[in-house]
Amino acid sequence: MIRELIDHATQRQFVYTHRWRAMDLVMWDDRCTMHRGSSSTTSATKRDMRRATVSDVAPTCEQMGLAAAAE
Repeated sequence: MIRELIDHATQRQFVYTHRWRAMDLVMWDDRCTMHRGSSSTTSATKRDMRRATVSDVAPTCEQMGLAAAAE
């Protein structure tokens, strides 16, 4: 089942690939997304990754979907 879910979620139409440029910042919500770093990053490229964890007071993706459907 996990394999089927991953296969579905990683279909081309659901995948965002970022083409990095200097000073880029990318943020995502781990409650609703999957993240994978690219193996194409060379050792000469510096990656500065930071993690922020906040209190889970925002609605979940599922709740947002239900709220959007009700509008």
